[in-house]
Amino acid sequence: MKKKGAIAIEILIMLVTVVITSAIIFLLIQGGVLKVKSSNAEVNVLNTDFIPMGREGFLAITNFDFCDYIDDNYQCIGQGEDFALGSAVYFRFIVESSTYNGDVRLVKNYRVKDSTGKVLLDVDEKNDFHFDLKSSEKKESITFKDYFYVADTLEEGMYTLELVISNPLLDKKTTLTKTIQMIRIGDDFYQPLQSEEEILG
Repeated sequence: MKKKGAIAIEILIMLVTVVITSAIIFLLIQGGVLKVKSSNAEVNVLNTDFIPMGREGFLAITNFDFCDYIDDNYQCIGQGEDFALGSAVYFRFIVESSTYNGDVRLVKNYRVKDSTGKVLLDVDEKNDFHFDLKSSEKKESITFKDYFYVADTLEEGMYTLELVISNPLLDKKTTLTKTIQMIRIGDDFYQPLQSEEEILG
């Protein structure tokens, strides 16, 4: 009996000690002596970076042609895929793009590679072309024409044109790759032309 009584007294003392300790800690917290640090940090929603949803829209390159020459009315003269070294290679194409808040914004880049894959011309690095248009339509079709010159000192073979059109308003990009055969004909085919870019809305 004495042993059981001693155990009961010990348990009672422990409970009283716990209660007194808890009361003291509570009073210290209420008095501001102790501060409780939350483990869950508050998140400021205004400072959170949200991933923007993709904008709807349409962007495509259509009606692409290589030509011996393209006149001011965008008529293709001598359409084909075989051209002489030392001549200019003209090309034209149409870009169909959705409008965004009444605007169309296009960026044109392209590069030309020889038969070994070496880049001969990279408009993306030198002088990319920007086009802006106001429109009341939902979609616009814009015709582009351009040309590049292939020196007669280069080798014959398949040459590649990589055309890239992007619309930053729609956050969209489309790419078209075309090949042509460059052949050696003679000095009478030599046409030293400078670079040109024109646009028709």
